[in-house]
Amino acid sequence: MRSVVLIRGLLRGMQREAPCEMLAILETQRDTGQAVYSRCSVIDAPMDLPDGDYTVAFDGYIVAARKEAGLWIPEDTSAPAHADNKPAGEKPSFQIEDAAEILPILKGHVA
Repeated sequence: MRSVVLIRGLLRGMQREAPCEMLAILETQRDTGQAVYSRCSVIDAPMDLPDGDYTVAFDGYIVAARKEAGLWIPEDTSAPAHADNKPAGEKPSFQIEDAAEILPILKGHVA
């Protein structure tokens, strides 16, 4: 089953640390029963954070986040918190279809 969830997490990167809110799709893997968060998008974070790469930690998970030109770019799926980094060469999953789905949700939340 899939559902859209609001996540409160801790944003880290660019020598900063701040609380944030993020929207994501939550799915439970049938074979393992493990929760997987995908299409993660930061929707509320301090406005003064510089552009760059961040991570969001929540409930034992870590999700990559990126801010470009003042906008948060949706990222890939979650990873267990003990994972160090994404595999080399892995690219964000952001596509135009994702923007069409996420933009109405972000209205009024992004500066």
